Amino acid sequence: MKHALISSLLLLTVGFSANALAVPPEKSSILHCGCAEDGLSMVYTAINVSANSSGHDAHVATSPDSCFVGLIEDIEVYNDFVRTGSDCQLSGPPLGDPIAACDTQLEDDLCGAEIID
Repeated sequence: MKHALISSLLLLTVGFSANALAVPPEKSSILHCGCAEDGLSMVYTAINVSANSSGHDAHVATSPDSCFVGLIEDIEVYNDFVRTGSDCQLSGPPLGDPIAACDTQLEDDLCGAEIID
């Protein structure tokens, strides 16, 4: 019984140690085309994402987005935009298609056109 208990504790210790020493996934730096803080435009912002991330694959030119502007008389107001630029990669492990390396995009550049009804 004593040996089984010691063996179990040893296995648990080794298991926890392996998790503690595991290397976290690498990060990639991208320029993300998203809403400006005021919701009145879309701009590129440098962010870091996991190399396993796929959420930014949909942020390509011609894709829509709605930006929160604020509350007017307790009603949420949004501006609708269509992206004029795609997210692009600055550095880190390659994220793959459709995220290409940044070419001429600059942080704080506009990357969306407002949809006028």
